[in-house]
Amino acid sequence: MKAGFARININPPIGTRMTGFGSRDRERGCEGIHDDIYVRALYLEQEGREVLIMGFDLLFFSRDEADRYKGAIGRRMDIAPGRILLNTSHTHTGPKVGTWLYDPPSDPFYLQVLETAIVDAGCQARDSAVDAEVWAGATQSKLPMSRRFKFPDGTVDRNLRPNPEGAVCDTLPVCLLRNLSGEPICLLFSVSCHPSTISGFEISAEFPGVAMERLDTHLGHSCALFLQGAGGDAKPSVIDGGESWRRGTWGDVDASGTMVANEVIDLLAGGLIEVGGDLEGHAVETQWPLEKSIGRGGFEKLLADPETDSTVRLWAEEKLAWLDRGYELPETVPITVQGIQIGKGVRLVGLEGEAVGELGTLIEAFYGEGVTFPLGYTNGAQLYLPISRMLDEGGYEAVSYHEYRQPASLAKGMEDILEKGLRQLEKRGIQKGAP
Repeated sequence: MKAGFARININPPIGTRMTGFGSRDRERGCEGIHDDIYVRALYLEQEGREVLIMGFDLLFFSRDEADRYKGAIGRRMDIAPGRILLNTSHTHTGPKVGTWLYDPPSDPFYLQVLETAIVDAGCQARDSAVDAEVWAGATQSKLPMSRRFKFPDGTVDRNLRPNPEGAVCDTLPVCLLRNLSGEPICLLFSVSCHPSTISGFEISAEFPGVAMERLDTHLGHSCALFLQGAGGDAKPSVIDGGESWRRGTWGDVDASGTMVANEVIDLLAGGLIEVGGDLEGHAVETQWPLEKSIGRGGFEKLLADPETDSTVRLWAEEKLAWLDRGYELPETVPITVQGIQIGKGVRLVGLEGEAVGELGTLIEAFYGEGVTFPLGYTNGAQLYLPISRMLDEGGYEAVSYHEYRQPASLAKGMEDILEKGLRQLEKRGIQKGAP
Protein backbone atom coordinates (compact mmCIF):
# COMPACT_ATOMS: atom_id res chain seq x y z
CA MET A 1 0.00 0.00 0.00
CA LYS A 2 1.06 3.57 -0.69
CA ALA A 3 0.04 6.54 1.48
CA GLY A 4 0.46 10.30 1.31
CA PHE A 5 -0.68 13.17 3.51
CA ALA A 6 -1.20 16.90 3.00
CA ARG A 7 -2.83 19.81 4.77
CA ILE A 8 -3.79 23.28 3.53
CA ASN A 9 -4.90 26.32 5.53
CA ILE A 10 -8.55 27.33 5.03
CA ASN A 11 -8.76 30.39 7.30
CA PRO A 12 -11.55 32.73 6.14
CA PRO A 13 -11.20 36.52 5.76
CA ILE A 14 -12.12 38.55 8.84
CA GLY A 15 -15.79 39.40 8.68
CA THR A 16 -16.85 36.04 7.24
CA ARG A 17 -20.02 34.70 8.85
CA MET A 18 -19.64 31.84 11.31
CA THR A 19 -21.89 28.86 12.04
CA GLY A 20 -22.70 26.71 15.05
CA PHE A 21 -24.61 29.12 17.32
CA GLY A 22 -27.65 30.69 15.68
CA SER A 23 -27.95 34.00 17.53
CA ARG A 24 -24.20 34.66 17.32
CA ASP A 25 -24.06 33.80 13.64
CA ARG A 26 -26.80 36.25 12.68
CA GLU A 27 -25.18 39.10 14.62
CA ARG A 28 -21.94 39.66 12.70
CA GLY A 29 -18.98 37.91 11.15
CA CYS A 30 -15.75 36.63 12.69
CA GLU A 31 -13.40 39.16 14.28
CA GLY A 32 -10.16 37.19 14.42
CA ILE A 33 -8.34 33.88 14.04
CA HIS A 34 -7.66 32.24 17.38
CA ASP A 35 -5.93 29.28 15.74
CA ASP A 36 -5.57 28.14 12.14
CA ILE A 37 -8.06 25.80 10.51
CA TYR A 38 -7.18 23.29 7.79
CA VAL A 39 -8.31 20.72 5.31
CA ARG A 40 -6.25 17.54 5.75
CA ALA A 41 -6.01 14.74 3.20
CA LEU A 42 -4.86 11.12 3.36
CA TYR A 43 -4.42 9.42 -0.01
CA LEU A 44 -4.19 5.63 -0.16
CA GLU A 45 -3.47 3.34 -3.11
CA GLN A 46 -3.16 -0.42 -3.41
CA GLU A 47 -3.01 -2.39 -6.65
CA GLY A 48 -4.73 0.40 -8.57
CA ARG A 49 -7.47 0.99 -5.97
CA GLU A 50 -7.46 4.56 -4.64
CA VAL A 51 -9.10 6.13 -1.58
CA LEU A 52 -9.07 9.72 -0.36
CA ILE A 53 -9.93 10.54 3.27
CA MET A 54 -10.33 14.23 4.07
CA GLY A 55 -10.88 15.97 7.41
CA PHE A 56 -12.04 19.57 7.83
CA ASP A 57 -12.02 22.06 10.71
CA LEU A 58 -15.61 23.00 9.83
CA LEU A 59 -19.12 22.46 11.25
CA PHE A 60 -20.62 20.37 8.46
CA PHE A 61 -21.36 20.46 4.74
CA SER A 62 -24.76 20.42 3.14
CA ARG A 63 -25.28 17.52 0.74
CA ASP A 64 -24.95 19.74 -2.34
CA GLU A 65 -21.63 21.14 -1.06
CA ALA A 66 -20.27 17.64 -0.39
CA ASP A 67 -21.35 16.56 -3.89
CA ARG A 68 -19.72 19.66 -5.36
CA TYR A 69 -16.39 19.00 -3.70
CA LYS A 70 -16.40 15.30 -4.49
CA GLY A 71 -17.11 16.20 -8.12
CA ALA A 72 -14.24 18.67 -8.19
CA ILE A 73 -11.89 16.02 -6.75
CA GLY A 74 -13.16 13.45 -9.23
CA ARG A 75 -12.54 15.69 -12.23
CA ARG A 76 -8.95 16.31 -11.19
CA MET A 77 -8.00 12.97 -9.64
CA ASP A 78 -10.41 10.53 -11.34
CA ILE A 79 -11.57 8.99 -8.04
CA ALA A 80 -15.16 7.78 -7.68
CA PRO A 81 -17.38 9.40 -5.00
CA GLY A 82 -17.64 6.19 -2.99
CA ARG A 83 -13.88 6.25 -2.52
CA ILE A 84 -13.78 9.86 -1.29
CA LEU A 85 -14.71 10.39 2.37
CA LEU A 86 -15.29 13.95 3.61
CA ASN A 87 -15.56 14.32 7.38
CA THR A 88 -15.99 17.58 9.29
CA SER A 89 -14.83 17.98 12.89
CA HIS A 90 -18.06 19.87 13.74
CA THR A 91 -16.27 22.81 15.34
CA HIS A 92 -18.81 25.47 16.31
CA THR A 93 -16.25 28.23 15.81
CA GLY A 94 -15.68 27.88 12.07
CA PRO A 95 -16.77 29.80 8.96
CA LYS A 96 -20.23 29.39 7.49
CA VAL A 97 -20.76 26.34 5.31
CA GLY A 98 -23.93 24.26 4.94
CA THR A 99 -27.57 25.34 5.11
CA TRP A 100 -28.42 24.81 8.77
CA LEU A 101 -30.89 26.96 10.70
CA TYR A 102 -31.86 29.32 7.84
CA ASP A 103 -28.83 31.45 8.67
CA PRO A 104 -27.39 33.90 6.13
CA PRO A 105 -26.00 31.98 3.14
CA SER A 106 -22.37 30.95 2.90
CA ASP A 107 -19.94 33.32 1.22
CA PRO A 108 -19.70 32.04 -2.39
CA PHE A 109 -16.14 33.36 -2.69
CA TYR A 110 -15.08 31.38 0.39
CA LEU A 111 -16.74 28.24 -0.97
CA GLN A 112 -14.74 28.62 -4.18
CA VAL A 113 -11.46 29.14 -2.30
CA LEU A 114 -12.35 26.11 -0.20
CA GLU A 115 -12.91 24.03 -3.35
CA THR A 116 -9.46 24.94 -4.64
CA ALA A 117 -7.86 24.05 -1.30
CA ILE A 118 -9.68 20.71 -1.17
CA VAL A 119 -8.58 19.63 -4.62
CA ASP A 120 -5.02 20.85 -4.06
CA ALA A 121 -4.80 18.96 -0.77
CA GLY A 122 -5.94 15.76 -2.44
CA CYS A 123 -3.42 16.15 -5.25
CA GLN A 124 -0.58 16.97 -2.87
CA ALA A 125 -1.38 13.91 -0.77
CA ARG A 126 -1.38 11.71 -3.88
CA ASP A 127 1.87 13.18 -5.18
CA SER A 128 3.61 12.56 -1.83
CA ALA A 129 2.50 8.92 -1.54
CA VAL A 130 5.14 6.33 -0.60
CA ASP A 131 5.12 2.68 0.47
CA ALA A 132 3.44 2.39 3.85
CA GLU A 133 2.77 0.06 6.75
CA VAL A 134 -0.57 0.12 8.60
CA TRP A 135 -0.81 -0.04 12.40
CA ALA A 136 -4.09 0.18 14.30
CA GLY A 137 -5.67 -0.09 17.74
CA ALA A 138 -8.35 1.39 19.96
CA THR A 139 -8.81 2.73 23.45
CA GLN A 140 -11.49 4.72 25.28
CA SER A 141 -11.81 8.47 25.71
CA LYS A 142 -13.06 10.18 28.85
CA LEU A 143 -13.98 13.32 26.94
CA PRO A 144 -17.52 12.56 25.69
CA MET A 145 -20.41 13.08 28.12
CA SER A 146 -24.08 12.68 27.28
CA ARG A 147 -26.08 15.89 27.03
CA ARG A 148 -29.44 14.03 27.21
CA PHE A 149 -30.60 14.65 30.78
CA LYS A 150 -33.65 12.58 31.71
CA PHE A 151 -36.49 13.72 33.96
CA PRO A 152 -38.14 11.23 36.34
CA ASP A 153 -40.89 10.57 33.77
CA GLY A 154 -38.29 9.41 31.23
CA THR A 155 -38.48 12.44 28.96
CA VAL A 156 -35.31 14.33 27.98
CA ASP A 157 -34.60 18.01 28.54
CA ARG A 158 -34.38 19.83 25.22
CA ASN A 159 -31.90 22.28 26.77
CA LEU A 160 -28.90 19.92 26.60
CA ARG A 161 -28.03 19.33 30.27
CA PRO A 162 -25.18 17.03 31.38
CA ASN A 163 -25.97 13.38 32.04
CA PRO A 164 -22.85 11.57 33.31
CA GLU A 165 -24.79 8.28 33.31
CA GLY A 166 -26.06 8.66 29.77
CA ALA A 167 -24.92 6.54 26.84
CA VAL A 168 -22.05 7.79 24.67
CA CYS A 169 -19.71 6.25 22.13
CA ASP A 170 -16.43 6.46 24.04
CA THR A 171 -14.28 4.41 21.66
CA LEU A 172 -11.11 6.16 20.48
CA PRO A 173 -9.88 4.31 17.36
CA VAL A 174 -6.42 5.01 15.94
CA CYS A 175 -4.73 4.10 12.67
CA LEU A 176 -1.09 5.02 12.08
CA LEU A 177 0.47 4.81 8.62
CA ARG A 178 4.27 4.78 8.55
CA ASN A 179 6.80 4.69 5.75
CA LEU A 180 9.26 1.83 5.50
CA SER A 181 11.76 3.77 7.61
CA GLY A 182 9.24 3.90 10.45
CA GLU A 183 8.43 7.61 10.09
CA PRO A 184 4.77 8.60 10.41
CA ILE A 185 2.86 9.52 7.27
CA CYS A 186 -0.56 10.04 8.81
CA LEU A 187 -2.19 9.42 12.18
CA LEU A 188 -5.96 8.94 11.98
CA PHE A 189 -7.91 9.17 15.23
CA SER A 190 -11.52 9.80 16.19
CA VAL A 191 -13.53 10.94 19.22
CA SER A 192 -17.34 11.08 19.35
CA CYS A 193 -17.93 14.47 20.95
CA HIS A 194 -19.21 17.92 19.98
CA PRO A 195 -16.48 20.58 19.70
CA SER A 196 -18.81 23.14 21.24
CA THR A 197 -16.79 24.07 24.32
CA ILE A 198 -16.67 27.75 23.51
CA SER A 199 -18.45 30.44 21.54
CA GLY A 200 -17.34 33.91 20.48
CA PHE A 201 -16.25 35.57 17.25
CA GLU A 202 -12.83 33.99 16.79
CA ILE A 203 -12.21 31.21 14.28
CA SER A 204 -10.88 28.03 15.90
CA ALA A 205 -10.47 24.31 15.23
CA GLU A 206 -11.53 23.83 18.89
CA PHE A 207 -10.37 20.75 20.84
CA PRO A 208 -9.66 18.62 17.73
CA GLY A 209 -7.18 21.28 16.62
CA VAL A 210 -5.43 21.23 19.98
CA ALA A 211 -5.26 17.42 19.90
CA MET A 212 -3.79 17.38 16.39
CA GLU A 213 -1.21 20.01 17.29
CA ARG A 214 -0.13 18.04 20.37
CA LEU A 215 0.13 14.82 18.37
CA ASP A 216 2.09 16.49 15.56
CA THR A 217 4.56 17.71 18.16
CA HIS A 218 4.78 14.29 19.79
CA LEU A 219 5.46 12.53 16.48
CA GLY A 220 7.73 15.23 15.07
CA HIS A 221 5.69 15.44 11.86
CA SER A 222 2.61 17.28 10.66
CA CYS A 223 0.50 14.17 10.16
CA ALA A 224 -2.47 14.04 12.58
CA LEU A 225 -5.95 13.85 11.05
CA PHE A 226 -9.01 13.99 13.33
CA LEU A 227 -12.30 12.43 12.25
CA GLN A 228 -15.51 13.27 14.11
CA GLY A 229 -17.30 10.21 15.40
CA ALA A 230 -20.88 9.57 16.48
CA GLY A 231 -20.88 12.57 18.79
CA GLY A 232 -24.28 14.06 18.03
CA ASP A 233 -25.45 13.84 21.65
CA ALA A 234 -22.19 14.36 23.56
CA LYS A 235 -20.29 17.39 24.86
CA PRO A 236 -16.85 17.67 26.49
CA SER A 237 -16.85 16.37 30.06
CA VAL A 238 -14.46 19.16 31.12
CA ILE A 239 -17.35 21.66 31.08
CA ASP A 240 -19.74 19.55 33.13
CA GLY A 241 -21.18 22.02 35.61
CA GLY A 242 -23.60 19.67 37.30
CA GLU A 243 -27.05 21.14 36.62
CA SER A 244 -25.87 22.70 33.37
CA TRP A 245 -22.82 23.00 31.17
CA ARG A 246 -20.27 25.59 32.28
CA ARG A 247 -19.47 28.38 29.88
CA GLY A 248 -16.25 27.08 28.35
CA THR A 249 -12.94 28.94 28.18
CA TRP A 250 -9.93 28.60 25.94
CA GLY A 251 -8.34 26.78 28.86
CA ASP A 252 -11.15 24.23 28.66
CA VAL A 253 -10.56 23.83 24.93
CA ASP A 254 -6.88 23.21 25.61
CA ALA A 255 -7.68 20.75 28.39
CA SER A 256 -10.07 18.80 26.15
CA GLY A 257 -7.62 18.55 23.27
CA THR A 258 -4.75 17.66 25.58
CA MET A 259 -6.84 14.91 27.20
CA VAL A 260 -7.52 13.33 23.81
CA ALA A 261 -3.91 13.68 22.66
CA ASN A 262 -2.65 12.00 25.82
CA GLU A 263 -5.12 9.14 25.37
CA VAL A 264 -3.79 8.61 21.83
CA ILE A 265 -0.17 8.88 22.96
CA ASP A 266 -0.75 6.22 25.62
CA LEU A 267 -2.13 3.91 22.93
CA LEU A 268 0.80 4.63 20.60
CA ALA A 269 3.18 3.55 23.35
CA GLY A 270 2.24 -0.07 22.94
CA GLY A 271 -1.35 -0.64 21.94
CA LEU A 272 -1.11 -0.76 18.14
CA ILE A 273 -0.66 -3.86 16.01
CA GLU A 274 0.51 -4.04 12.42
CA VAL A 275 -2.16 -5.07 9.95
CA GLY A 276 -1.95 -6.02 6.31
CA GLY A 277 -3.15 -3.43 3.84
CA ASP A 278 -6.56 -4.28 2.37
CA LEU A 279 -8.01 -1.22 0.65
CA GLU A 280 -11.68 -0.84 -0.29
CA GLY A 281 -14.09 2.07 -0.50
CA HIS A 282 -17.83 2.00 -1.14
CA ALA A 283 -20.98 3.96 -0.35
CA VAL A 284 -24.67 3.08 -0.30
CA GLU A 285 -27.66 5.40 -0.07
CA THR A 286 -30.29 4.39 2.46
CA GLN A 287 -33.78 5.86 2.83
CA TRP A 288 -34.86 6.82 6.36
CA PRO A 289 -38.67 7.25 6.56
CA LEU A 290 -40.23 10.37 8.05
CA GLU A 291 -43.36 10.69 10.13
CA LYS A 292 -46.32 12.28 8.35
CA SER A 293 -45.91 16.05 8.13
CA ILE A 294 -48.39 18.48 9.70
CA GLY A 295 -49.51 19.43 6.18
CA ARG A 296 -50.69 22.71 4.72
CA GLY A 297 -53.11 23.35 7.55
CA GLY A 298 -50.45 22.80 10.18
CA PHE A 299 -47.97 25.10 8.48
CA GLU A 300 -50.60 27.83 8.08
CA LYS A 301 -51.55 27.51 11.75
CA LEU A 302 -47.92 28.03 12.78
CA LEU A 303 -47.69 31.18 10.66
CA ALA A 304 -50.91 32.55 12.12
CA ASP A 305 -49.61 32.18 15.68
CA PRO A 306 -47.62 35.28 16.77
CA GLU A 307 -45.78 33.15 19.34
CA THR A 308 -44.22 30.88 16.70
CA ASP A 309 -40.41 30.81 16.86
CA SER A 310 -38.69 32.69 14.02
CA THR A 311 -36.88 29.60 12.74
CA VAL A 312 -40.08 27.53 12.79
CA ARG A 313 -41.78 30.36 10.91
CA LEU A 314 -39.14 30.27 8.18
CA TRP A 315 -39.53 26.50 8.02
CA ALA A 316 -43.30 26.72 7.65
CA GLU A 317 -43.01 29.39 4.95
CA GLU A 318 -40.57 27.23 3.01
CA LYS A 319 -42.78 24.13 3.18
CA LEU A 320 -45.83 26.12 2.07
CA ALA A 321 -43.86 27.54 -0.85
CA TRP A 322 -42.93 23.97 -1.79
CA LEU A 323 -46.58 22.90 -1.71
CA ASP A 324 -47.70 26.04 -3.60
CA ARG A 325 -45.48 25.03 -6.50
CA GLY A 326 -47.29 21.73 -6.75
CA TYR A 327 -44.61 19.53 -5.20
CA GLU A 328 -45.23 16.83 -2.63
CA LEU A 329 -43.20 16.95 0.55
CA PRO A 330 -40.58 14.17 0.83
CA GLU A 331 -41.55 11.12 2.88
CA THR A 332 -37.99 9.86 3.38
CA VAL A 333 -34.53 11.33 3.91
CA PRO A 334 -31.62 9.86 1.90
CA ILE A 335 -28.67 9.06 4.15
CA THR A 336 -25.37 7.94 2.65
CA VAL A 337 -23.55 5.19 4.53
CA GLN A 338 -19.91 4.97 3.47
CA GLY A 339 -17.29 2.39 4.30
CA ILE A 340 -13.53 2.68 3.84
CA GLN A 341 -11.43 -0.38 4.66
CA ILE A 342 -7.78 0.47 5.20
CA GLY A 343 -6.42 -2.86 6.38
CA LYS A 344 -7.62 -6.25 7.48
CA GLY A 345 -10.02 -5.60 10.34
CA VAL A 346 -9.66 -1.79 10.11
CA ARG A 347 -12.52 0.19 8.68
CA LEU A 348 -14.15 3.64 8.72
CA VAL A 349 -17.96 3.80 8.53
CA GLY A 350 -19.45 7.25 8.01
CA LEU A 351 -23.06 8.45 8.23
CA GLU A 352 -24.43 11.56 6.51
CA GLY A 353 -25.80 13.23 9.60
CA GLU A 354 -25.37 14.12 13.24
CA ALA A 355 -25.23 10.54 14.47
CA VAL A 356 -25.82 9.92 18.18
CA GLY A 357 -23.45 7.76 20.21
CA GLU A 358 -25.69 4.69 20.29
CA LEU A 359 -25.62 4.50 16.48
CA GLY A 360 -21.84 4.46 16.74
CA THR A 361 -22.07 1.59 19.21
CA LEU A 362 -24.40 -0.24 16.82
CA ILE A 363 -21.83 0.10 14.03
CA GLU A 364 -19.09 -1.23 16.29
CA ALA A 365 -21.23 -4.20 17.32
CA PHE A 366 -22.00 -5.05 13.70
CA TYR A 367 -18.33 -5.38 12.82
CA GLY A 368 -17.29 -7.04 16.06
CA GLU A 369 -13.56 -7.49 16.38
CA GLY A 370 -10.98 -5.26 14.79
CA VAL A 371 -10.74 -1.46 14.78
CA THR A 372 -13.85 0.41 13.67
CA PHE A 373 -14.16 4.18 13.25
CA PRO A 374 -17.91 4.96 13.60
CA LEU A 375 -18.30 8.43 12.09
CA GLY A 376 -21.01 11.03 11.77
CA TYR A 377 -20.72 14.32 9.84
CA THR A 378 -19.55 12.45 6.75
CA ASN A 379 -20.31 13.73 3.23
CA GLY A 380 -22.82 16.22 4.60
CA ALA A 381 -25.36 16.35 7.43
CA GLN A 382 -28.99 15.78 6.49
CA LEU A 383 -30.26 16.09 10.08
CA TYR A 384 -29.75 14.59 13.54
CA LEU A 385 -29.72 10.79 13.45
CA PRO A 386 -31.21 9.54 16.75
CA ILE A 387 -32.27 6.03 17.68
CA SER A 388 -35.91 4.94 17.88
CA ARG A 389 -36.19 5.26 21.67
CA MET A 390 -35.20 8.93 21.52
CA LEU A 391 -38.28 9.81 19.47
CA ASP A 392 -40.43 8.98 22.52
CA GLU A 393 -38.03 10.60 24.99
CA GLY A 394 -37.80 13.87 23.08
CA GLY A 395 -34.78 16.12 23.44
CA TYR A 396 -33.05 18.30 20.87
CA GLU A 397 -31.76 15.40 18.76
CA ALA A 398 -35.33 14.18 18.22
CA VAL A 399 -37.14 17.46 17.56
CA SER A 400 -34.68 19.66 15.64
CA TYR A 401 -35.52 18.33 12.16
CA HIS A 402 -37.00 21.68 11.11
CA GLU A 403 -33.59 23.34 11.54
CA TYR A 404 -32.34 21.05 8.75
CA ARG A 405 -35.31 21.88 6.50
CA GLN A 406 -36.85 18.43 6.78
CA PRO A 407 -40.67 18.38 6.64
CA ALA A 408 -41.14 16.05 9.61
CA SER A 409 -39.42 13.96 12.28
CA LEU A 410 -37.67 10.74 11.46
CA ALA A 411 -39.80 7.64 12.02
CA LYS A 412 -38.75 4.75 14.22
CA GLY A 413 -36.80 1.83 12.80
CA MET A 414 -33.57 3.55 11.79
CA GLU A 415 -31.51 0.81 13.50
CA ASP A 416 -32.75 -1.81 11.02
CA ILE A 417 -32.20 0.51 8.07
CA LEU A 418 -28.63 1.19 9.16
CA GLU A 419 -27.93 -2.52 9.61
CA LYS A 420 -29.18 -3.22 6.07
CA GLY A 421 -26.81 -0.53 4.79
CA LEU A 422 -23.91 -2.11 6.68
CA ARG A 423 -24.76 -5.49 5.16
CA GLN A 424 -24.66 -3.93 1.72
CA LEU A 425 -21.21 -2.53 2.48
CA GLU A 426 -20.14 -5.97 3.71
CA LYS A 427 -21.15 -7.53 0.39
CA ARG A 428 -19.04 -4.90 -1.38
CA GLY A 429 -15.93 -5.68 0.64
CA ILE A 430 -16.07 -3.74 3.92
CA GLN A 431 -15.51 -6.84 5.99
CA LYS A 432 -16.19 -7.88 9.57
CA GLY A 433 -13.64 -9.40 11.88
CA ALA A 434 -10.20 -8.81 13.35
CA PRO A 435 -6.86 -8.20 11.61
